[in-house]
Amino acid sequence: MAEITAAKVKELRERTGSGMMDCKKALAETGGDMEKAIDYLREKGLAKAAKKAERTASDGKVFHILSDDGALGVMIELNSETDFVAKTDEFIDLGTKIAAQLTHSNYSDVTALLESKHESGSSIQELITAIIAKLGENIVLKRFARYDSGAGSIFHYIHSNNKVGSLLELDAENAGVKSSAEFKELGHEICMQIAAANPSYLVPEDVPEDVLDRERAVYRQQLLDEGKPADKIEKIIPGKLRKYYETSCLMEQEYIRDTDKKVKELIAEVGKKLGTKITIKRFERFAIGE
Repeated sequence: MAEITAAKVKELRERTGSGMMDCKKALAETGGDMEKAIDYLREKGLAKAAKKAERTASDGKVFHILSDDGALGVMIELNSETDFVAKTDEFIDLGTKIAAQLTHSNYSDVTALLESKHESGSSIQELITAIIAKLGENIVLKRFARYDSGAGSIFHYIHSNNKVGSLLELDAENAGVKSSAEFKELGHEICMQIAAANPSYLVPEDVPEDVLDRERAVYRQQLLDEGKPADKIEKIIPGKLRKYYETSCLMEQEYIRDTDKKVKELIAEVGKKLGTKITIKRFERFAIGE
């Protein structure tokens, strides 16, 4: 039987990230063969990870990457079971690798991203499984967003606790203003607005009719419960819908730094100053636990 030296155990531990006793057992089971021991630990790790994958992952972090020219932005939500694991170097490195993977190519959905091959040779899912085995918690890639404008108009914001993030594509008819400080500041401010105020839609016209029908039904019942006359209720509902738009639609929201001004008015002011029309093309907001 091959001698299991401390140096071999140390090497295996460094190469796999597994515990010392697990490494010693793996070498013993494989006759001291380093490569077979790595396979042994991977197999055992996969088995353990499969059991951990049944547990709920409701903590985690939001990761993002923005290209130097501002033309490409990506954002992912990576979940863990606890904030403790979310703060580990291994978890942060994993999130960074997944976000970087998105900068190279777009994917149709989370499954496609998980199945994609990382430059290390492993799939993204295999990278996640390895960290699950090492850290002892379930880890889940919940969602991602990838904006590629080709014109340098992507902005992002991540809150200091890394639990809330936003991604924005902003456009201007006069492309020359996109490098201006005012345009860049506007992009940053709108990203902060999205993160703080959590809009669901850009403008009232984007709200689906079934959502509006549901809101109307709620308002109608509330007004009936308040004893409002039936003939007055239908006249009151449009006003309530306007209030709904002011909270759910980004352009109708009060600007968080100046509540006397709506976001659409802020954009119009900056556009007037720069002599061009500025429009929001799309936005995304990720928040852990939502």
